[in-house]
Amino acid sequence: MQNPGYLKAETWFNSLGWTPLDFQKDTWKAYQSNKSGMINAPTGSGKTYSVLLAELTEAMIEEQEGKGFTPAGLRVIWITPIRALAKEIHLASLRAIEGLGMDWKSELRTGDSSGKEKKEQLRKPPQILITTPESMHVLLATEGYSMFFSSLRCIVVDEWHELIGSKRGVQVELAISRLKK
Repeated sequence: MQNPGYLKAETWFNSLGWTPLDFQKDTWKAYQSNKSGMINAPTGSGKTYSVLLAELTEAMIEEQEGKGFTPAGLRVIWITPIRALAKEIHLASLRAIEGLGMDWKSELRTGDSSGKEKKEQLRKPPQILITTPESMHVLLATEGYSMFFSSLRCIVVDEWHELIGSKRGVQVELAISRLKK
């Protein structure tokens, strides 16, 4: 990988005593090639960083190449059915943002989020928003939702196997379908 963004990600990994795994590097490359897919790896193997660093490094590349990158606006929506997992993903995203020296925000939006937090997120969206299927649907029902999602680059559905065949899974599928239009 010769890309400066990827080199920075690898350097950050190395500073933590980690080595990027092949599936992580493959995810980064696939993301840069505008591909989508499913990551199937054991718990604790680094799936979160495979996707998260794909978008973070892509943003660094855009900035370096002067492709009109702007750090403002929602770029990643991360949907998870488990609030405890949402908190873990949030902490991992904050660690990566800080480790890569980026000026990004990552926030949670669940049933536990205050009304004040939710209003502020609508007014000034973070670059990464970790949410639940139910909160995602509330966002889609909000006036001006198309502007809120206008800079969206990446949709992550975590723990998809927990959602398949359920009402919550249908909610996620409908949300993604609406966002794609």
